[in-house]
Amino acid sequence: MPGTEQDHLSIAEEKLRCFLALAEEILALKAALKQRLDEALQAGAFTETLRTRTIIGLHLKALDCFDRLIIDARDRRGEASHHLKTMVECFIYSHWVSCDKGETRARLLSAEGYRSRAAYHESIEEKEYAATWREMQRQETQGLETEWEAFKPKLQQLAPPETKEHYDRIYRFACEAAHIGDLRAYTPPFPQEPGLRLSHLSMLRAYISINFGIILACDLLQDASIALKLGAAKQIDGFRERWRAIIALGPATSGGSN
Repeated sequence: MPGTEQDHLSIAEEKLRCFLALAEEILALKAALKQRLDEALQAGAFTETLRTRTIIGLHLKALDCFDRLIIDARDRRGEASHHLKTMVECFIYSHWVSCDKGETRARLLSAEGYRSRAAYHESIEEKEYAATWREMQRQETQGLETEWEAFKPKLQQLAPPETKEHYDRIYRFACEAAHIGDLRAYTPPFPQEPGLRLSHLSMLRAYISINFGIILACDLLQDASIALKLGAAKQIDGFRERWRAIIALGPATSGGSN
């Protein structure tokens, strides 16, 4: 392998190590946020609306996926991008629901979850379970029949303008692994350049995934910090600054400004 390519792999490996160290600090803030959330919920600080509960659920789901992404990235697994896909989906859905000051969008998203569960039980002929989920779907869409009929939970169509870059840059990348777009990377003949191994390809994908994962985690934590009045803006800005410093270490495999 040419020296420049070898250097590129070495830089990516070093960046991955730096990203993992930064990710641990981000997880510490996430833990503090979850504690604040528990306290706020127990104190009744949030209005018990479906909109609020849905947004909280989406953030918790996304940040828990960040935990799993870090574990895969630490082991240099390219499959880390599977978790990234879920993070992007939750982030975009949370902004979509937030744009509605009422509960229509939260109800539609909840109904889609019930529809999906019902379809699963129907596919394996568990009629009783399927009927329960269908009834929950019916209740959630009662009075919203026209909106439900028109509802298409396609991320590209739902993504608010402020999330478009996340869809274009991150979601499309993550979908390669979730679907079949990255099959060629696993199909022989493998790269023949001297010194290039499958483990390098996996490491590079893990590096890109944690790069994007940190961008998303910071955006999610920023939204949550504002909602919970956590006052973590300066700390999150520090995370972003360190992310930029890591990117500046050398040629990036993928990424961009944030």
